[in-house]
Amino acid sequence: MSEKLPEGADSIGRIMGTSADNAFGILQGMYGHDIALEVMGIGRIWDRPALTRRERSFVAIAALTTLGTLERLKIHVQGALNHGASPDEVEEVIFTLMVYAGHGRATEAIEIVRQ
Repeated sequence: MSEKLPEGADSIGRIMGTSADNAFGILQGMYGHDIALEVMGIGRIWDRPALTRRERSFVAIAALTTLGTLERLKIHVQGALNHGASPDEVEEVIFTLMVYAGHGRATEAIEIVRQ
């Protein structure tokens, strides 16, 4: 790819299980050029040192489950696995969310995880 991707683009590629260039191409097809660049730039957050990528994946899974954004949840469940989380750990995060986000959100999320 000839275009310079923003700092953090490699992290988005890792979440998606591909290269930064390929991730950008996928996102550009989904959202268009400008939004794809913004999404790639979000990767800077994933490179901050206070939390591991695995831990940030758990935060993303918790937020997406709570919001009920199941298509994005699929991406971040795979991202968590790409970052070294086990399926049992991901399910445990969602199990905990039954108390805080509700039964419906948590059971829908478990269905995503088990796919």
